[in-house]
Amino acid sequence: MTDYPTIMVKNEAPGEPLAARTFAILKDRIEQRCASTVVASSAENEAGQIILALAEDLPAEGFSIQTDTLATRITGGSGRGLLYGVGKFLRASRYHPGFQPSTWQGSSAPRGGLRGMYFATHFHNWYHVAPPEEFTRYLEDLALWGVNTIMVIFPMINLQDWDDPQAAPAMQMVRQYASAARELGMGFATALNNTMFKGAPPHLRATPLPDPTGRRGNSGHPICPSSPQGLAYLLDNARQLCVQLADVGVDYLCYWPYDEGGCACENCQPWGSRGYLRLSQQFTDLARGYFPGVKTILSTWMFDTPPEGEWQGLRAALEQDPGWVDYILADAHEDFPRYPLEVGSPAGKPLINFPEISMWGNWPWGGVGANPLPSRFQRLWDQVKGAVSGGFPYSEGIYEDMNKAIVTQFYWDGAQRAETTLREYIAYEFDAAVVEETLALIDLLEETAGRSYLKQAVEIEPVQRAARLAEQIQARLPAWARQNWRWEILHLRAILDHERFAGGGLETPAAESAMRRLVEIYHCQMETDDPYHHRVRPPLRQAVSRNGEY
Repeated sequence: MTDYPTIMVKNEAPGEPLAARTFAILKDRIEQRCASTVVASSAENEAGQIILALAEDLPAEGFSIQTDTLATRITGGSGRGLLYGVGKFLRASRYHPGFQPSTWQGSSAPRGGLRGMYFATHFHNWYHVAPPEEFTRYLEDLALWGVNTIMVIFPMINLQDWDDPQAAPAMQMVRQYASAARELGMGFATALNNTMFKGAPPHLRATPLPDPTGRRGNSGHPICPSSPQGLAYLLDNARQLCVQLADVGVDYLCYWPYDEGGCACENCQPWGSRGYLRLSQQFTDLARGYFPGVKTILSTWMFDTPPEGEWQGLRAALEQDPGWVDYILADAHEDFPRYPLEVGSPAGKPLINFPEISMWGNWPWGGVGANPLPSRFQRLWDQVKGAVSGGFPYSEGIYEDMNKAIVTQFYWDGAQRAETTLREYIAYEFDAAVVEETLALIDLLEETAGRSYLKQAVEIEPVQRAARLAEQIQARLPAWARQNWRWEILHLRAILDHERFAGGGLETPAAESAMRRLVEIYHCQMETDDPYHHRVRPPLRQAVSRNGEY
């Protein structure tokens, strides 16, 4: 089958809707990378060189790949398992100089059941503005890695009320993501808390939280749920959200305590184990009237920062009434919270995490290109791999695509190392011939990011070495890989690091050219009224922010 000009694919699961989509993805990804043409077998007795099948004896999300001299058989326990199996087959195949099918054989099934991704659809970042065909393709790519759920929220924090001119487009965006996820067999999650619209009546507002450590935040316009009028306002808006999403459906509903959210009045505090729990339980009762099978995720992000007995209070509350919570989400800005690791998850609920894969290491987020951090996420995963059963990495864009792959594969197989995932990623997205050099480049970029973020002196020699290495890799890549945005943003990162730390700064022609290309890839606005767009836009001196920082 090596370098076949035509590859015949036989679908032995024609009744499975996702099988047809899986074939289309397989065809597209192979034809993108080499000159082979992939065609569907049209006759029952026609042999296929790749066979797509289902088997009831496999776990629903599991797959097997078996190869003999005639064909490769990819079998899934369901349509999703088949899609994940095709992802593994594609990553293990080779495409240069011609198609060389995977020789990997075996079976695989995920350890973590909830392998999510949170898309922050704001600030006119990539998720906010990407054309539908781009984000649909990106969802396909994430599904090939095993992502099975996405979370997107309706951004009340940015809107005046339901009549705001931007409310309908924002809801349409949420619905588009939900529909695109469903077509790929993915679950859809959204979130609620006590932060609502900008136009919320002032007399309903929450008492600001004390935040002596500067880690919780007081973003948005939170409402006090201990006030009858405030509670009515919160539940009415939650009800309207459910109505708007009733036809596309919600599989998971996540509640969030801090950053956006919180109230420090005497009837709500300590927020995480009192007002927050009461409100979240009422949201659950309401949501299950619209989505009877919805699973609830109770976030404990920034609990006991500073210590207020929130974890103990949550444990006591769930011992009394555990039925309204399905998952406990825990995480922090840096190391994982100690309480659930040392004491256990309250009421024995499945524990999931919320890795911050986007904001650490560079500023603006993604503004200087790719931000791979394999060593950081390996260290953080080693803290929790025996305790968590999945999670929702927090994503601000596509520039941390490598981090997504790393964390998703942690969820799939807790013993998988970040380096193993990167080897597979590089061979598939770039070329198998440049794996070692690209791993070395990523190590150098991560070292620079860490020093820069921690305000340590950045050493010039590793930066120069990374720039040379990137050019050497560039020269060895096949044409399709050089034009792959994943390689481009990594290459541009090496260029921009060199200009920042070993060259003339970000106003040199080389730096400006690199940042302009990033603007194109991210669909950034060179002139914007968004006061926060600067957080996700490359710091070009020509860029204009009319409301906010440059």
